[in-house]
Amino acid sequence: MRFWSTLSVLPALLVACGDASDLSLTAATQAESIVVQNGAFGETVSGQFSVRFELGSEAAGGSRLTLGNFSLQSESGASLAAPLDVLADQDFPLQIAKGQSITVHFTFPAASVEQGMAACPGPVLIVGSVNDQLKGGTLPIHSGKITPECPSN
Repeated sequence: MRFWSTLSVLPALLVACGDASDLSLTAATQAESIVVQNGAFGETVSGQFSVRFELGSEAAGGSRLTLGNFSLQSESGASLAAPLDVLADQDFPLQIAKGQSITVHFTFPAASVEQGMAACPGPVLIVGSVNDQLKGGTLPIHSGKITPECPSN
């Protein structure tokens, strides 16, 4: 009899096991663009990107997001420019309700590339984080590989 009662509960448990993104905050970068310029003191980088934040429909409630730091890194993970002085088109802290998605556009003005490093020819990555009040911790944000627009020599 125990066997049959276990089998009758199993389908309900399988249905309850949804995608983890239904319960938490996710962040994905998009529309990344980086421009490199040569200057008297080395390379500078500027650019823009967007981050799409989405809080799952099964989350415990809404969340309040605060910005962490953003940096530009080489493909190997070496720091190229940190921290980036990012400017957002929406005010932070940012409130997000469960089931909601919000896209925030960021720009960053010219930042010096660290001495001895080079952003060109790339690829480079934008790396940052937001603090998620609902999670009680930090959500890392990583772009895909970006080929910067480099000056012609």
